[in-house]
Amino acid sequence: MIFAAVLMAAGSDGRSAAAAGTATEGLSASQASTYRQHCAKCHGNDGRGDTPKGRELDADDLTTAKVKRMSSSRLAAIIRNGKGDMPAFSKKLTAAQVAELVKYVKAL
Repeated sequence: MIFAAVLMAAGSDGRSAAAAGTATEGLSASQASTYRQHCAKCHGNDGRGDTPKGRELDADDLTTAKVKRMSSSRLAAIIRNGKGDMPAFSKKLTAAQVAELVKYVKAL
């Protein structure tokens, strides 16, 4: 996500789009790229799950307080093992990439 994608709406926790975008600015281009490649199709560039595929699969909104409260180890386990219709990424992503995604999701 080299942060070319601008967050369009305020987060459910009341953050403005600008504030939400600022949260991801300190993250690496690698983190953004990994998210775009493996997550954005369903969860969207902004993490809200408001994409055609995301709506079809009822993808979780990654910007919610519920997701923010999850431990990093729980998020990593979901990425590795999948959840519901979400596929497992344990064979597609390295441990370092999973850790990057966790940081990225926490910053959405």
